Amino acid sequence: MPKPFYTSAAIRDLEEILAFIAQDKPNAATEWVEKIEAKCLLIASSPEIGEAMPRLGAGVRANSIGRYIIFHRFVSNRLEILRVLPGERNITSL
Repeated sequence: MPKPFYTSAAIRDLEEILAFIAQDKPNAATEWVEKIEAKCLLIASSPEIGEAMPRLGAGVRANSIGRYIIFHRFVSNRLEILRVLPGERNITSL
């Protein structure tokens, strides 16, 4: 199974998610990040999964997990995880 490549922005997003949830529920924080990473592995094995988001760039797609949205694209046979953001955030301003 191909492994996803996380951009530095996506890594920061995951660190922020971990820190935010850990304020109240440290164990849940780790579990959520693990769920997000598992979803990224699933996406890597299914290139067409998710909603196309052409307004965000060529080939960009989105998948949700809980309240978070994973933005990704395939480039040179590799899944790039671009961002992992809360769904209520204004993504067009990023």
